[in-house]
Amino acid sequence: MDLRHLVTFRTVVDKRSFSQAAEELEISQPAVSFQIRSLEERLGHRLLDRTGRRVSVTEAGEIVYRYAKRMIGLEAELEREVGEVGSRIAGRLVLGSSTGPGELVLPRLLGAFSRAHPDVRVSLVVSDTQTVCERVLDDELEIGVVGAARAHRGLEFEPFMRDELVAIAPPGHRLAGREAVAIEELAAEPMIMQQEGSGVRAVLEAALRAGGVRDRDLNVAMELGLQQSVKAAVLDGLGITVISRLAVEREVAEGSLVALRLEGEGLERHFFAVRAAGRTPKRVTQAFMEFARSELGALAAGVEP
Repeated sequence: MDLRHLVTFRTVVDKRSFSQAAEELEISQPAVSFQIRSLEERLGHRLLDRTGRRVSVTEAGEIVYRYAKRMIGLEAELEREVGEVGSRIAGRLVLGSSTGPGELVLPRLLGAFSRAHPDVRVSLVVSDTQTVCERVLDDELEIGVVGAARAHRGLEFEPFMRDELVAIAPPGHRLAGREAVAIEELAAEPMIMQQEGSGVRAVLEAALRAGGVRDRDLNVAMELGLQQSVKAAVLDGLGITVISRLAVEREVAEGSLVALRLEGEGLERHFFAVRAAGRTPKRVTQAFMEFARSELGALAAGVEP
């Protein structure tokens, strides 16, 4: 069905005149009559009755008029939304994340993104790195942010940001007055360790091995799963730990914990954005990545996955 015929029909009904409709549409009156006749033949019903100069709408015409307005309105809405594709960011952003970035970085970043783009509905799914990668592959998530880049031909990783690791101690600790501590010095201190498999622990153990400190040489006082539990143990004076600087910003600012810069190589970890290889990202995802680059500033330029 030609939408132009519906526009002409609606105009005739609104004006109750073929001649005024022709003037409104800037076409000839015979063209108006032809389009109305074509529409009636297409639908198999008389839609308008003409008595002299008077035009009245039949029962079938009332139905067509009602639908014509809706269809014309939908076309205008379609054109408006498509026209806004180049300017307005809207839609849904479903982002996956491993625990580190999901707790430390993304909540604030996504909050700022939502304020900048109020027409975007944001969902954050936090899981382990493997699950996030699998859900990206299965198209359940368009993008993920994880703490490790894994070789997989179906996935593409790009640097997202650096995460600096620091040693933390309570203010009364013997190391608290120093600005930095050598990684080897940690072996002499009671250590509160995050559980096996955590990204922070993996980076710490690699740095210790590089410094000639074996795992069994550590004085591990406790192993805990949650970063909050690790911080609580340090606050209680049970030992010191190595943790993301982002995780202790508030406590350091309040003075309840002291952060010490770690001397040595490789004492930082990297977060990566992961998406399915060969899949064109949606505009909302592209907008989020551009926003993240701008907001974080410390995106891991030059970090190799």
